[in-house]
Amino acid sequence: MEQETNSLKQTARLAGLFYLLQVLTIGFNLGYVRSTLIVAGDAAATAANITANESLFRMAMASNIVSQIFLFFFGLTIFKLFKGVNKTLATVFLTSLLLSVGIAVVNSINNFAALLVLSNADYLKAFQPEQLKALMMIFLRMSNSGIGLLEVFSGIFLVSLGLLIIKSRYIPRILGVLLIIGGGCFQINTFTKILIPQFYPAIITQLTMYSTALGGIPLIFWLLIKGVKEQQPMVKIKAQK
Repeated sequence: MEQETNSLKQTARLAGLFYLLQVLTIGFNLGYVRSTLIVAGDAAATAANITANESLFRMAMASNIVSQIFLFFFGLTIFKLFKGVNKTLATVFLTSLLLSVGIAVVNSINNFAALLVLSNADYLKAFQPEQLKALMMIFLRMSNSGIGLLEVFSGIFLVSLGLLIIKSRYIPRILGVLLIIGGGCFQINTFTKILIPQFYPAIITQLTMYSTALGGIPLIFWLLIKGVKEQQPMVKIKAQK
């Protein structure tokens, strides 16, 4: 039993490491580079920022892809950790996570396309500079839409992970509840954008990020430091019966 618990702890800590690396790399892309270079509604300023900081923009694209690799391995380790708790829920978690990863990787094409139209290649001389800037902005907006789409599946894997945490008792249940709330907020955020874009306030996105962080950040540190809870007391009760 002690050997099994130690194995679960090692798996949990590995999952925590992958999750931390994923958050750091995606945070660099979305939290720093995009917010620094992209000026909402201003194609000229955005084009000037990207052109002047092309290396930074390329680093962000690479960081986005690397973050999905970390998320992929996080999914595999979490599936290994929880498949004995409820294999159906664990499968829902892994499937939705892999769909999110796939969408994110494909969505990276929009960022490559935005950079391409600013490359001053000879075949782009058929377009006026203002047209190229508008095309660049379209690709960046498409990238935002792709992020919204993957959030639908991110919400599903957060909810399923939250349920697994609650059922397993490996990890404090409150973290599972917070993940479920964060996953629900992802759905509200995405479908509000789709259904009522004219009334969509930016505060909804900010609240969604905060609600997700409330469960996600403590989970990372719990996995890294604690791993999983000791289960010996439950074994003793069963033995007495």
